[in-house]
Amino acid sequence: MTDCNDFVRPVHNRMPVLLHEEDYDSWLHGSLDDVRAFQVRCFPDELMAIERTAEPWFRPRTSPSPAE
Repeated sequence: MTDCNDFVRPVHNRMPVLLHEEDYDSWLHGSLDDVRAFQVRCFPDELMAIERTAEPWFRPRTSPSPAE
């Protein structure tokens, strides 16, 4: 996770680290410093889209019914 960019800020103050395709190798095989650098970089707002839905990301767990 990283701090959000201006585009995501109206929704949340954190966001996943997003990578450009050319960053994959550094993310997967780079040094710890390489990976940490992605956390302070801000992904460009203009490359993002937000699709709001009524579907919650989290659903509370319910207890199984006696038949289960």
